[in-house]
Amino acid sequence: MTKDTSWWVYTLPAFLGSEILIDGYVLFSLVIAFVTLGILTWAFAVGGVAWKNGRNRKGHRLIPGPRGLPVFGSLFTLCRGLAHRTLASMAWSRDNTQLMALSLGSTPVVVASDPHTAKEILTSIHFADRPIKLSAKSLMFSRAIGFAPSGTYWRLLRRIASGHLFSPRRILAHESLRQLECSTMLRDITNEQKLNGFVSIREHLQFASLNNIMGSVFGKRYDMENNSQDLEELRGMVREGFELLGAFNWCDYLPWLNYFYDPFRINERCLKLVPRVRQLVKGIIEEHRISESRKVGDSCDFVDVLLSLDGEEKLQDDDMVAVLWVRVFFLFINNYISSHEFFL
Repeated sequence: MTKDTSWWVYTLPAFLGSEILIDGYVLFSLVIAFVTLGILTWAFAVGGVAWKNGRNRKGHRLIPGPRGLPVFGSLFTLCRGLAHRTLASMAWSRDNTQLMALSLGSTPVVVASDPHTAKEILTSIHFADRPIKLSAKSLMFSRAIGFAPSGTYWRLLRRIASGHLFSPRRILAHESLRQLECSTMLRDITNEQKLNGFVSIREHLQFASLNNIMGSVFGKRYDMENNSQDLEELRGMVREGFELLGAFNWCDYLPWLNYFYDPFRINERCLKLVPRVRQLVKGIIEEHRISESRKVGDSCDFVDVLLSLDGEEKLQDDDMVAVLWVRVFFLFINNYISSHEFFL
């Protein structure tokens, strides 16, 4: 049972009369009042409207910073050039190198240009939770270790990762698979050299790294010729997710805009991508569930590890989908970037 506190709105016509409520002068006065209130709030909020009500005065010293524009804050300032250089220039020009407060729409931002201050922020539990992008939340990243809020669930994910995914024993147990992928890559390079007289090294590096990732996470390997369609579908999903996660979204900083307009169709594209991801990852989880040859021990893949968890460590299917998808997503991106940096 909920308590409705908005009922009084429906009594206004009875008290004021319907003619007064739709009168042009009354509506104009209300608009002017709201605009005036917004301007006054912005004018007296150091750091911008996101720092209203004295949020930057809760410590021993006031956190200085630019006000920016009403409603938008310093959003347009960061649109020019590289953001980190713009922030550094703003901090040094105002002599706010230790801490600087600014507003990106309704999001309060703290900038530390001093290494000691930045270290304190990064190691402080008070800054453990950071605003999460709408695209990251829509793509289930909010349920994975990199984006989950600090708390019991995040500590569970960290314990699973450190004990089952990144433990030295597990890394050593998968060494034979890495050697197999390396041998396969060298054989394919030799065959291509004999056949064409030249070799595209980048393609072979990416493919070997992909199979290493998929083998350790899903226990699945791809073949360039026989699994080209499945491989392209996976690459397409990762590429789409990477674009959505990195795209600038006005709704991240102006939440009210999300009710009227979806710039760059971010939400729409996320809603189309998530069912594809669920279908792919849940299909692999179900294959492991019904398989009679599931591995145990350090040599098993990460899906078998998650399915073997019990008690307090047991994860729901949606949590497993998010953890596995993020694991493959970021390893795939890291593989792509590393293979390109190899040739720079």
